[in-house]
Amino acid sequence: MGTEALIDTGRTFLSAAGGRWAGERLLRAMTEGRPLSPAELRSCDTLRRDEWIEIDTTVVQEAGLRLRGVADLIAAGLTKDIPNAMGKTLLEYSGIGDMDDAVVSMDGLARSDNDRVEFGANNVPLPITHKDFDIGIRTLAASRNGGRSGSTVREGLDTTQIRISTRKVSEMLERMLFKGGAKFGGSTIYGYTTHPQRNTGTFGTNGNWLQAAKTGDNMLADLLTMKAALLADGFPGPYWLYSGTDYSVVLDKNFVANYPGSIRDRLLAIDGLQKIEFSDQLAANTLVMVQATPDVIQWGMGEDIQPVQWDIYGGFGIAFKVFAIQIPIIRSTQSGKSGIFHMS
Repeated sequence: MGTEALIDTGRTFLSAAGGRWAGERLLRAMTEGRPLSPAELRSCDTLRRDEWIEIDTTVVQEAGLRLRGVADLIAAGLTKDIPNAMGKTLLEYSGIGDMDDAVVSMDGLARSDNDRVEFGANNVPLPITHKDFDIGIRTLAASRNGGRSGSTVREGLDTTQIRISTRKVSEMLERMLFKGGAKFGGSTIYGYTTHPQRNTGTFGTNGNWLQAAKTGDNMLADLLTMKAALLADGFPGPYWLYSGTDYSVVLDKNFVANYPGSIRDRLLAIDGLQKIEFSDQLAANTLVMVQATPDVIQWGMGEDIQPVQWDIYGGFGIAFKVFAIQIPIIRSTQSGKSGIFHMS
C-alpha cells in the first residue's frame, strides 16, 4: 500500500528489531495488573516536555484537518467509549430487535402481549491504526543546538514526520468509516458503503450528478428516493448526506433559473436533512445518506490519535508510533433493516 497507513494487530510494539524497551514497559504494566496504557511509552527521559508539547500540538492540528465524517460523529456525541482498549482485540455489541405495537383501550385493563426487545450479539475487531518512523539521536541533538553553526542554520524539533504520520492515520480512520477495513479472524470492520445490510440503489433520471443533463430536480429526486427507503425501514432521521469531493462544485450551481439559491440550498430544505458534507475517502459518483442516531452509527473510541516513542538501536535512534484505536460501529435491526442508503 505504499506510504499509506496499515491496520496491524500491534505486534510491532513487541518487535525485537523495533525496541525491546517498549515491550518490557508494556509487559511490566500487564504483570502488575495495570492497563496497557500508551502512557507507558510517553516519558521525558529522551524527549523534553516542550518537545512533547510541540509534537502533541502538531498531532491535534493535523487530525482536525483530515477528519470529516469521523469529526461529525464525535461532535454529535455519537461515540462509544472503549475502556482499556489496548487490552482488547474484539468489541461486542448488540443488534436491536423491535416490540409489538402498543394496545389502545378505554380502561387500561386489557393486557398487551408480553413482549421484550431481542438483542443479537455482534462483534467488530479492535485493531490499532498506526504509522511508524524513527529519527537518529544525533539528529535530535542537532535540532536542540539551534541558532547558527558555521553556515548551517538549525531550527527546533522538526515535526514534519509527525504531521505526515498523523495525516496517514487520520485518513485511514476516515476510510474505515466510509469503506470499512480489514477482516481479522471471523470479524470484519464495515463502513457506510460496505455494510451488508445497507440500502443500495443507483442514480435516477439522467444518471450521476456529473452528467451535463442532470438537473437540480433530478438530484432532488435522487435524495427523496433515498429518504423514502430509509423511512420505509423505520428510520425517520435526522439525516446526514455525504459525497465525494467531485460533487462539491456541482452543488454550488443554481438549482433552477428562478430559484433564489443553489442546488445545495434546495437539497438542505428537505425535511430531516441536517447537513451535506464531502469526503475525499468516498469514491467518485457516490452518495451516502445516514440517520445520525446511535442505533445506526457510533464511533468507537479506544485511544485518541497520539504519538508514543521509545529508544532503539542501543539508544542511537528514537522510534515513534502515531496511533489510534478507533472503529466504526454500524448497527442494523435484527430483521436486517438499516438506517444507511448507499447510492452509486
